[in-house]
Amino acid sequence: MRIKRFVADNMRQAMNMVRAELGDDAVIMSTRQLDDSVEVTAAMDGEQPVRTTATAPSHVADISQFTTQQPHSPNQQAIASANDMAQLHQEMKQMRAMMEQQLSGFAWQQVQVQDPAKVSLLKRLSSMGLGWDMCRSLVDRAPTSGDMEADWRALQAGLLANMPSIQDGLLEMGGVIALVGPTGVGKTTTIAKLAARYALRYGTAECAMITLDTYKIGAQEQLKIFADLIGVPLHTASTPAEFFRLLERLAHKKLILVDTAGLSQRDARLQAYLAESLDDGTGDIKPLLVLSAATQLSVMREIMLAFGKLKPMGCILTKLDEATLLGPAITLLAENRLPLAYCANGQRVPEDLLPITARDLLDQAIAMGRARGDTELEGVHYGFGREITDV
Repeated sequence: MRIKRFVADNMRQAMNMVRAELGDDAVIMSTRQLDDSVEVTAAMDGEQPVRTTATAPSHVADISQFTTQQPHSPNQQAIASANDMAQLHQEMKQMRAMMEQQLSGFAWQQVQVQDPAKVSLLKRLSSMGLGWDMCRSLVDRAPTSGDMEADWRALQAGLLANMPSIQDGLLEMGGVIALVGPTGVGKTTTIAKLAARYALRYGTAECAMITLDTYKIGAQEQLKIFADLIGVPLHTASTPAEFFRLLERLAHKKLILVDTAGLSQRDARLQAYLAESLDDGTGDIKPLLVLSAATQLSVMREIMLAFGKLKPMGCILTKLDEATLLGPAITLLAENRLPLAYCANGQRVPEDLLPITARDLLDQAIAMGRARGDTELEGVHYGFGREITDV
């Protein structure tokens, strides 16, 4: 058996490549949606000839050719026998995956026939971009009354039960609020929006900003410009000790907003930085996780795993204007019961920072899912939905 992997811009182009290379008798083993392309793994009987072209496309990878050469020594023979076993093991794993996917597809077809209402609910959820496991869990737990719209409302209520909101009480609580999150999510602009929002309501006397970001070039200068425009004092701390001394000196302020350095969730320095910079032993520093709504679900989960050790009190979703789907953000919030505080949908200070409830976010996600429709899901079995939505 020969197994090949094809990567193309869309499913139709990928299938044309499969037919051109392996013929009409090729077996599709798996399909997977990548960031901006589609991956198809196909197989053919080794006895059938492979169609060849003058030049093979660079994006077609032959991932399994089960051929061996006659060894010329006992050592070579042992190596060849080990390679054969490894290839056989890999082939068995691929065959098992193919069978699991086929069985999943059969089960899905049976569900479509036996419970079309359940399928309709799953399609609605997946069109929003929710993680597949969450889609299945919500539908399995939701009551079925025979009234589709009533069932849809009950399903939404079950989802909202896991999505608390801080609403607009964050600034009123005051204290030391530290914005944390990976680089590029807009923490610096967001902290300026929060400071401006507070200053418009209560004046500038009871608010201060501290920046700990000594990594990003120009970050302090950018925040200094915002601080001068808003009229809120900005302090810079280069070391944790200097930061904690600043907190003692500013203890009379009602609200202190802290801009932390943006480090990747995969950066080896992250945990040490967070522990040294934000743990003063009192627990008075309240972390607030900043996430881009345009981030893939798998990356959001990595970010939550890394920054979740701080036990953030809530979340601010930025770049809603750049997101094509809000299902990934909703999935993360519901999975972790992470309260939602604000959303940011632009660069204007402070206009583009708004308090948002979980209901508001879900309504936006539903509207975006309707606009998306089923066009991107045509030809793909929902039984393989994990590749579609958990990205």
